[in-house]
Amino acid sequence: MTFGAADERAHTAGSGSWWETWHLDAATDDGVGISVRLACAPALGVAWWWTHLFLPDFAGPVVVRDHEVGLPRQGLEVRADGLWGELICETPFEHWTYGLEAFGVRLDDPADSSRGEIGERVAVGLDLEWEISDPSDEAHEYPAGAELHGYEQFGRVHGEILVDRSTIELDAVGLRSHTWGTPRYDSAARSAWFHSASGSESIPDVPTTTRRRADGLPVGAHNVVNDQLAVDAEVVGLVTIPLVGPNGEAAVLARGLCRYAIEERGVGGSRRGIGWSTWLDPA
Repeated sequence: MTFGAADERAHTAGSGSWWETWHLDAATDDGVGISVRLACAPALGVAWWWTHLFLPDFAGPVVVRDHEVGLPRQGLEVRADGLWGELICETPFEHWTYGLEAFGVRLDDPADSSRGEIGERVAVGLDLEWEISDPSDEAHEYPAGAELHGYEQFGRVHGEILVDRSTIELDAVGLRSHTWGTPRYDSAARSAWFHSASGSESIPDVPTTTRRRADGLPVGAHNVVNDQLAVDAEVVGLVTIPLVGPNGEAAVLARGLCRYAIEERGVGGSRRGIGWSTWLDPA
């Protein structure tokens, strides 16, 4: 499917359960991970903002999450109590910027996200740019089912992350996505992406064996992509997000910064990678 510049902008809203989401993940080899998401439900008059950070000098994840943000009044800029965020498409499919000034919390345990997100309050700021790094990194259709449409695209993410009194210079591989439609939370789903010496690759919902800790949260996974490719994921940072679907169905979304061991039969051999994995589990 071919996407044009108009697809980067907001689409005409559908039913009351229709959502439109702009998302960015980034990861570095030395263990820095960041994800940013703006999701809008025009019929409900509400937007969600997520920012999740993993930093080597912080023992737990840093979370900025607000599910009661007003819809953008202009472009993709949102404001709420203790939160300002903006996404700007500078050049379609080539250059985006991401800004944030907010207060978040540092969590001791990823399960705290499902228990009220009580933790140390910290200031969080972002001044980031996503840019296409290779002409071959074109937008590809997002394989999320018939009810959810969109695309994803690899590139480079650079800029500054501010947490409390620390400033982190970021230069990372990044995957951004833009989807619209009616999400489903009533069935399990898995996905992942990674970057290695051979490039970047997105793994759709494939047969996955997940290793879990006692409370059910994932600590790793074995993904069988095809007869030639298997990918093992080790979670190095995890966040959880409780979700409620349009018909009241409950689910838990777990997202992990992961290190990957990629086994490719034939000439590919073995290699290592970094990226993100996602688990959606009905509650």
